[in-house]
Amino acid sequence: MLDLIKRNTPRIADQFILKTISDDNGYDNYEIYAEDKKVVLAGNSPLSQAMAYYDYLGRFHGVVITNGDYDISTISSAPLPEEKITRTVKKKIRAMTSYESFSLSGNFRGFDRWEKEIDFMAMHGINRAFQPVGFDGVLFRTLTEIGMPENFCLEFSSGPAFLINQLTGNIAGTNSVNSKEYLERKITVGKLISDRERSLGIEPIFPAAIPSVPFSLRKKYIKMDIFKAPMWYNFPPIFFIRPKNAFFSVFNKKFLTIQREALGETHSYMFEAIYESDKKGYNSHLADLGKALEEMLGEFDGDAVCYMHTSSINSDFFKNCSGERYIFLDNCDMNKNSDILGGKKFITELSGNRYGRTGIYGNVQKICDDPFADSELGGALSFDTFDINPVYCAAALKSITADGKFDRDEFIKDFCKKRYKTDAFSQDITDLVDLCDSDECCGSIICARPCTNVKHTAPFDTVERSYDFHKLYDIAKKIVDSDAKKVDAMRADLQSIVRQFLSDLAYPIYIKATEFFREKNVRNFEQASNLFLEICEDIDRLLRTRSETNFCTKYVEAQELGSSKEEKESLQINFLLLHTIWGPFDHSILYDTVWNEWGGLVKDYYEARWHMYYRSLAAYFDNPKKLKDNSKKQPLDRNEYNGSYQAKRLALFENNFLENYIPNKNGIEEEDTVEVAKELLEKYSEVYTQF
Repeated sequence: MLDLIKRNTPRIADQFILKTISDDNGYDNYEIYAEDKKVVLAGNSPLSQAMAYYDYLGRFHGVVITNGDYDISTISSAPLPEEKITRTVKKKIRAMTSYESFSLSGNFRGFDRWEKEIDFMAMHGINRAFQPVGFDGVLFRTLTEIGMPENFCLEFSSGPAFLINQLTGNIAGTNSVNSKEYLERKITVGKLISDRERSLGIEPIFPAAIPSVPFSLRKKYIKMDIFKAPMWYNFPPIFFIRPKNAFFSVFNKKFLTIQREALGETHSYMFEAIYESDKKGYNSHLADLGKALEEMLGEFDGDAVCYMHTSSINSDFFKNCSGERYIFLDNCDMNKNSDILGGKKFITELSGNRYGRTGIYGNVQKICDDPFADSELGGALSFDTFDINPVYCAAALKSITADGKFDRDEFIKDFCKKRYKTDAFSQDITDLVDLCDSDECCGSIICARPCTNVKHTAPFDTVERSYDFHKLYDIAKKIVDSDAKKVDAMRADLQSIVRQFLSDLAYPIYIKATEFFREKNVRNFEQASNLFLEICEDIDRLLRTRSETNFCTKYVEAQELGSSKEEKESLQINFLLLHTIWGPFDHSILYDTVWNEWGGLVKDYYEARWHMYYRSLAAYFDNPKKLKDNSKKQPLDRNEYNGSYQAKRLALFENNFLENYIPNKNGIEEEDTVEVAKELLEKYSEVYTQF
């Protein structure tokens, strides 16, 4: 724990005394007080001491940390508390359980960045954390030890953008890095992560089993009963061992043994590989799986606990098993809407920032009302990223250790005073929270694949707003015009608000451009489409004022994990695919699932795509009805990837982008965020009132 203090606030590390105290009737607790002119952080565990440290920094230095990319190293004083501060945390399980966070960022991090992420979790009191880093290396070792050819094993392990979906039983062998050295380094990083988490009192949650296996295993083990799973969104089909087959237990205990040797000890596991199907026999498969997984884990580890999402199960899961070894992550209100969980252990899981899409949203009031009240055991946060929506993230992080409800408005005032070092913006942020209070992120018309009838950017979202975007202008203008000092955090949040305003403004302009095209109004179409493209340019310019909101920055970080030219190229294509078509090249269904309004990506990919599309419409002005840019089939209520002539032209552009992308750092952080925001608000002060 002392090392955590030295890493984060080295200038005052010698001003703390760490002490160990007893727990409070089985609950974590801590105390903060002064002794011998130093600050005492007393807790029943290193994790409690980490919570005490963060509480102290919040009270005496106004520190509020909403994601793992933070810097508080400049703190140089340690004021002494005048009175003893005590706290007991009455949630025994406080877990981080997002799968997608590893596709988005976790699998593209080295340990230096993971070190900060673990400190971030510890300071917020997280005591369980899903930890699949190294899974691909463990999978490789398992397959080679049972006699599979090494080159085949390398190809079977998916690349970092797709690995989590292999772990959840959807795909296998997609965009492999194809390097034994890379997989061994992943195990090394995974071991460092797991050891650090354990040292701070965070128990790693490891994968409970290998969900899919190579079909060729049947040639080696003729008694192994393998069945073909349904194809998932046009990815090649995969194969499962039938849970009733003896090899299910033998094979997965081998995997767990190698995982323990490679990554260390844990008693917490997670399983999600329950394939989506309405085929005959699915319910019996669920019943067999519930029993087989429970028995296999019990034989391997008598203290094993397996976490599983309620969205993956139904009543058949419990037909042949007690369910005593499971703790269910209730991410679909199953506890409230059915009696399936009756008598079963569960914790409420709060999801947020889905796929890390750049949008301002989040029901803060819902979080302040204690979303974990229905579970006696605690709660879980499944936030795919903490890099956006800081007030929403801060509320969620507070709720995971809070004792019941807390007042929303008081929370926002405290948040603003700490984050912005002034309460001058409290009402503005409250207005923003009131306005953008949706649980889910709306789509972005800028990031949507162009057509004349855009309904979604990603599957299941909507490009229509549930709020009046004009009010975003008023909020941003008040902040820009305020005389209060704008610290770096305020500048980052102002950038986000202005970006959201411009992005929202683009949607009604797109609607107008489409209407003018259908009306054969060339002049007005050109004006509207050019205005749309100009907004894209301005958003990109605004985003380039900060390094962390640029695609280039993240792309370079991802490729640096490779040690050879081949590894770097593979990591590059994984990162590019994740943020673009995310799927089989010629027939992706999940394209634009992970969309982001990032500097460079907006200009070089999204705007360029719209520019090409709008220019192509010129050929149809004589008879707009000849334009067939909406496919007959609508998978996930969107156009088929190659379902029309226009779609095929877009696919050519997208594949060219993937093959020829060159990171461009020009212009990044060359302009001042506040000045650019002010200029853009002035530029569109009349325009936005017309839509």
